[in-house]
Amino acid sequence: MTNQQPAVNEETARLLQRVYRIKDPIHYEVRDGVVFIIKENNAKIQKVLRKIRYKIPKTSEMELDEYGSFIFQQIDGVRTVGEIAELLGDAIEEANNQLYDRLIIYMHHLEKNEKYIELVKK
Repeated sequence: MTNQQPAVNEETARLLQRVYRIKDPIHYEVRDGVVFIIKENNAKIQKVLRKIRYKIPKTSEMELDEYGSFIFQQIDGVRTVGEIAELLGDAIEEANNQLYDRLIIYMHHLEKNEKYIELVKK
């Protein structure tokens, strides 16, 4: 199915041309199509609590939902946000509702808040 998106304004068109890559050293695993981001629990207080025998795990996992997992697996340092949007819209038809706006917000969240990805090309 071809993704039919409405015309976009100049700002959205510019954002759709951005290219991201996953930052190094982000550790993640893909299990049955679901992405699990693995974070090390190495804050100073966590290390101290482990020494006095509190059961603080050395790592924790964050499971991404269906959309997030699909998007994360498409980020390769080559594809533009617009290309990822097309792939997402073709793979998950329900994602076509406000596709560009939602994807741009999600990519911004991954870059600025979570710091999982970085901008390669504006």
